[in-house]
Amino acid sequence: MRQSWDRKAAPHLCGVLALALLVAGPALLPATAAETGKTFQHGHSTAPFWQVGDPSPELSRLCRQGRFNQKKHVGLYIGYYGVDNRGRGYTGVAKRGYNLIDPTGQAEADMTYHFFNDGYSNCKVYVAADPPPEDGPPPQ
Repeated sequence: MRQSWDRKAAPHLCGVLALALLVAGPALLPATAAETGKTFQHGHSTAPFWQVGDPSPELSRLCRQGRFNQKKHVGLYIGYYGVDNRGRGYTGVAKRGYNLIDPTGQAEADMTYHFFNDGYSNCKVYVAADPPPEDGPPPQ
């Protein structure tokens, strides 16, 4: 037996669906690019990735223990290509206050931390001092 559509209920049903989409719709959409799983390339280089900064045996050990890591692996990264890299592609970037899990307080101000293989037993952390600000008029 075929069901008939109740024309009197249609406006009410449409109103309920519209209200549900209005209320729940924003919750169904990702709020930030990080939630969408997108990553951002900060730069690229033909230099070997291990020259990005000074290797830190202590921070690398903490990284392997899960005590000095990126919040989002390679959310911001530098890509490396060229003969010296043998297919190795990137280091993730983190700083104190940005994308860094640091429960022991090891991070220093004005330093950038580059992670190779974060989350793996061979994680390596390279430390680079932030460059001095450029001279010139302040940005408008």
